Amino acid sequence: MGKPHRKLLRSFVKSALTVSRLFGAEPLRGCCTRRLGISTHMRYSQFREDMKNPNDMEHMINRVGVVANICDQMGNKPIMYRQVKDIPNNMLRFVVKVTPQENRVYNGNEKNPAQEGVIKALGISNPVWATLEPHAGTRAPFGVNHMMIPVGDYKIHHSSEVQDLGRKDDVEKFMDTYKTGWPDPSHGDNEVIVDCVNYYLINVGDFVGKYAGKKAKAILARNQSRGYYSDWDNLNKEMLKAKFSTYKDVGWYLANPVTNYLKWWASKFPRA
Repeated sequence: MGKPHRKLLRSFVKSALTVSRLFGAEPLRGCCTRRLGISTHMRYSQFREDMKNPNDMEHMINRVGVVANICDQMGNKPIMYRQVKDIPNNMLRFVVKVTPQENRVYNGNEKNPAQEGVIKALGISNPVWATLEPHAGTRAPFGVNHMMIPVGDYKIHHSSEVQDLGRKDDVEKFMDTYKTGWPDPSHGDNEVIVDCVNYYLINVGDFVGKYAGKKAKAILARNQSRGYYSDWDNLNKEMLKAKFSTYKDVGWYLANPVTNYLKWWASKFPRA
C-alpha cells in the first residue's frame, strides 16, 4: 500500500472513531455483538457465530441470575463443555451469550463432506458441538474452556459410536446409532451435537478460580510435572466433575457465591 493510500486510510479511521464518540457508540467494548470464530474440541467444527458480552457489571450480575435460573431448571442433567476462541480478555468475559447463525457453513464440510449429510439427515439447523468431558486445563487446543448452557427449544443428538463426526470417513454407517436427548455421563468425551438458537458460556477458569469461593479454587491446581506452569493442564478434572456434576450444582453457585462476589465488586468499584 502506497503512502497516499495509507494516509487516506488513517484519515478514514480517525473520522470513523470521531463519529463513533459523538454518537456514543463503543464498538470495541464487550457490550457489542462480535462475530467470532468458535471451536469445540472437535477437529473440524470451527465456524462463525454472533457473541455478546454483558454491557457492564450490572448487566453481568443480571445475566448471571438468568443463567442461574436456567441451570436450576435443568436440574440433574450432566454439564456440557465447549472450547471457544477470541472472547475479549476482560472481566465481562465470564458469561457470554452466543447466537449460532442458521445454516452457516462450518469448516468440517470442506474436510469431510459426509459430515454435512449426517447433519441434514438428523434435521439439524444450527449445529453446535460440545462434550461432557472437560479439558484438563482452563485453555485447550481450540480455545478457552467453558461450560455450555443451551436455551430455548433445543435438541441434542449423540452417538456412543462417534467421538468426532469430522474424523469419520464412513459416517453414513453410524446414522442408526444416533439418539436424541441428553446422554448420560458415561458418554464421556464423545461429541454432543446441540441444535439451538442461543446458548450461554461460563468461563471455567473464572468460575472456579475467582467467583465460586475458596473451596472451588482448589480445583485450579497447578501441574508442576513439566517443570513450569501451563493453563493447558491446570485443572483437577476429577474434583471439577465431582463438585459440579450437574447444572443444578452450577446454578446454586451462580446464584449465591458468584452473585455475592460480583455485587461486592460492583459496590467496591462502582465506576469500573
